[in-house]
Amino acid sequence: MKFSWIDYCQAPLIVAHRGSSAIRPENTIAAFKQAITDGTDAIELDIHLTKDDEVVVIHDSRLNRTTNGKGLVSDYDIAELKRLDAGSRYHQKFADEKIPTLADVFSVIRNKIGINIEIKTEPARKQNLLIVDRCIELVESFRLIKNVLISSFHHPFIERVKEVDQRIATGFLYSPFRRKLKSPVKFTKSIGAEYLITGRSVISRRLIDDAHNDGLLVGEYTVNTERGFKRALRFGIDALITNNPRKIRDLLSNKK
Repeated sequence: MKFSWIDYCQAPLIVAHRGSSAIRPENTIAAFKQAITDGTDAIELDIHLTKDDEVVVIHDSRLNRTTNGKGLVSDYDIAELKRLDAGSRYHQKFADEKIPTLADVFSVIRNKIGINIEIKTEPARKQNLLIVDRCIELVESFRLIKNVLISSFHHPFIERVKEVDQRIATGFLYSPFRRKLKSPVKFTKSIGAEYLITGRSVISRRLIDDAHNDGLLVGEYTVNTERGFKRALRFGIDALITNNPRKIRDLLSNKK
């Protein structure tokens, strides 16, 4: 049975946050391949647009933290970004790792596990829906409609996904530190998303029950400890987003 974000047999799903980022440089092909080895159900990754409107996989809008480059991702074209080292800041043995394009990741991951694409925002391009359209073009061209969940803290991106292709599952990322909502469940439902994805401070049994009663699924970020795992399982979380999918997989296996 092929992976589906909506129609799956076992809960919770284990989602590798930026790949197996506890033991590999985040958002790299090495981290995503490791996630497959670690038994994850899906990977989570982050995307930005380059200067020449290519979709690349990197968390920050700036290059400084995870690469040997400096400045905004959006100030570089794809050829320039491909020359950067995206692994050495984690460990020198990963010096050959590059910033992958979304197409690169699709080529490696397709039909193996699910993919959660978080669309990031940038100050200069926050209202630019081109990144959504480019992302959907790639999802459709690789025939990954069922394999992909597109998520964002920026709800217009979610609404745009549904305008372009209703078949693609979406997730609203919610943090009260970014925006306080009286009912994140109702808001998620109102924008047409299938998933509400939020952190420990928001998660409660009541929130999950309300979401399930409204036909929504709930994901929690970032679950890395046994205590957090047990709490999430007790509350009925549908997707566990973790930096260490092998650890969470082992904990889940021991529960059965």
